[in-house]
Amino acid sequence: MVFKTEKAQISLLAGFFILGLLLSTSFYSQKEFKRNLPDYRKQTLVDSIKELEAEKETLKSSIALLRKRVDLYEKEAAATEGSLTSFINESKALKETAGLTELTGKGLEITLADSPTLPEFENPNNYIIHDYDLRTVLGALIKGGPKGVAINGERIVETTSIRCAGSTIMVNSTRISTPYLIYVIGHQERLREALAEDPAFQQLSTDYAESFGLTVNVKNRNKITLPSFEGRVLLEHAKSKGEV
Repeated sequence: MVFKTEKAQISLLAGFFILGLLLSTSFYSQKEFKRNLPDYRKQTLVDSIKELEAEKETLKSSIALLRKRVDLYEKEAAATEGSLTSFINESKALKETAGLTELTGKGLEITLADSPTLPEFENPNNYIIHDYDLRTVLGALIKGGPKGVAINGERIVETTSIRCAGSTIMVNSTRISTPYLIYVIGHQERLREALAEDPAFQQLSTDYAESFGLTVNVKNRNKITLPSFEGRVLLEHAKSKGEV
């Protein structure tokens, strides 16, 4: 009887040992899974962003191709229908104004860049260029009557948005990074006067640039070529010519 009791106790202890081992293995497996889960989700998000950006570039190429085909059809129609000549000329002028065609001329090159160094224990936000800094420059340039503007190869149009997205800036839903090259076509003296008379730009180019090591340079350029806007143009409010 004693032998059976001892055997039962040994079996019971062995059962508890195995149960404890299983619980311990399950605990550490869950812990390891949770520890690796954020990295997995982060990588999945990065992959999704890359796929969306690749798809966006493909769509931009398709839009550019379709616009070229439209231009070709318009020219063919103008060659056979003299009555459409004025329409084609007006359409071309409207496209240039809207930024839908490439533009070449004299103007300015404005460079904005983050500070090359970041002092210890300082606020890092003071040493980088922000989206509102780009909007400050554009706001000042508008007063100088520019014919066209582009930032890091992105043409600025009426529907352009400039916003911060983490550590980068989005222009026309395209990520750009420092240095920021702003090319503007227009009367050089009037553009420079507009920059000089704008208080916000002067604060950026003098006070902030000197205090935090930011780069703010303005140069004259005798030949600048701005790319056409490659995004989608949405017409939210439109009326026919005879509509009141």
